[in-house]
Amino acid sequence: MRKIFATIAFVCALALISCGNTTPAAEISQAPTEAASTTAQVSTEPTTSTDMMKLIGDRAAGDSVYVLTLDNKTGKDIKSFTVKAETEEEYPSNMIDEKDPYVKNERRLLYYVPNKVSDVTYGDSEAVATVEYTIKIEFTDNKTAELHQFPFGDIDEGEIKLEGDVAYIEYVSKESGDKVSTKEAEKAAAELAAQNATEPVSEVNPEANNNIDAQYYEEPVYTQPAYVEPVYTQAPYVEPTTVYVAPTDAPTQAPTEDPNGGCLAGGGGGLTW
Repeated sequence: MRKIFATIAFVCALALISCGNTTPAAEISQAPTEAASTTAQVSTEPTTSTDMMKLIGDRAAGDSVYVLTLDNKTGKDIKSFTVKAETEEEYPSNMIDEKDPYVKNERRLLYYVPNKVSDVTYGDSEAVATVEYTIKIEFTDNKTAELHQFPFGDIDEGEIKLEGDVAYIEYVSKESGDKVSTKEAEKAAAELAAQNATEPVSEVNPEANNNIDAQYYEEPVYTQPAYVEPVYTQAPYVEPTTVYVAPTDAPTQAPTEDPNGGCLAGGGGGLTW
């Protein structure tokens, strides 16, 4: 009997322990709900995988191809992005799809293949002239901005920023390792462009113009006369006439005057024998 009671007591103790560890069904059903709400949040940080990034330009390979990552930190969506070398007169075609704009806080991978240009040297020097590049961006609100002297070759990744209407970039220089900002340079370029656009060609005193009694003359236009072929008219023939001149007697020699008065030479005028 004692063994039976001992066995019953042991079984009851096990039942009590297992009951203490039992989790209510309501608590079990709530756990997945919290987990689901946590995983539903999507990260807004730019992706770091180049395979998942959208492109600016077309993917290319080669020693002359520039490849870098850019973050759009302008606070606006960009619908047009194009690069122009100083050797080009006009901007080339848009490098992104307008239907898929480069939205704010997005990171994209830029591929730029420069046009082949001839090397330019300075006299006998072996130094090669550096071609400068300008990037023109257009926002979805149709406003535009330019990034001058874009540092291709010295940048692996950077951020495009906007202050007012002036766009600039910030990046870490591959050559020096220092952080570089083009803000001040872009502001100076914008001020110079605005000054050149508003500066008059020449200043004229309107009061002085009122005192000028100007007379204007039409510039004579020289018209070359039409060439007229000369007409040759032959003179009428005139029969020549002969005029007869009668001969005349030859003139006689006048007598010379005698200095002796007609007398013979001699003394006293008498005859001399």
